[in-house]
Amino acid sequence: MPYFSVMQLIVYLRTNFGLSNEVLQQIDEASTTKVYPKKEIILQPGHYSKNVYFVQEGLVRMFYPKGGKHITHYFFPEMTFAGATDSMFYDKQSIYGIEAVETSTVTRIPLSVIMKLAEDTIAVNQLIQTILVEALMGFSSRLQSLQFETAQERYQNLLTQHPGILLRAPLGDIASYLGISQQTLSVIRAQR
Repeated sequence: MPYFSVMQLIVYLRTNFGLSNEVLQQIDEASTTKVYPKKEIILQPGHYSKNVYFVQEGLVRMFYPKGGKHITHYFFPEMTFAGATDSMFYDKQSIYGIEAVETSTVTRIPLSVIMKLAEDTIAVNQLIQTILVEALMGFSSRLQSLQFETAQERYQNLLTQHPGILLRAPLGDIASYLGISQQTLSVIRAQR
């Protein structure tokens, strides 16, 4: 599998966090970028990963196995960070895996590099904070959605907040994300 430049990551970090050229160079040197074909597993469930993943292009999903199926926990489109915080920050085996929903260019950044840079750089601390807050907000929103919204409301919110996912992800992945069967999703879509 070919490896590519981390350039989009560097531009993103420079633009959104104002990281210095020295810090960016260290991240660049420690990171690797790879193109994953559609359906390729980037990270297996049950891993102990100490990496943060940045989706440069494409769409990936975080999933967990249940009853012989892979249930979609969350989608990560381009220009977002992905990773299992339980494994990264708490040294626990993660139940989550990451899979390319479509051909995706993903950069792997060792968490140790980020943490070392955070010792001396406030902007890197802000990066860590952003990664954690985005994960917390995403998981909190997802939990609230599954607990308090109907299937139709969950679908409408996905349509409103992330319309591209409905065009890019397979119906089975979307249905499992919404917590409904593929048949129920088809009925909801037909009612629109």
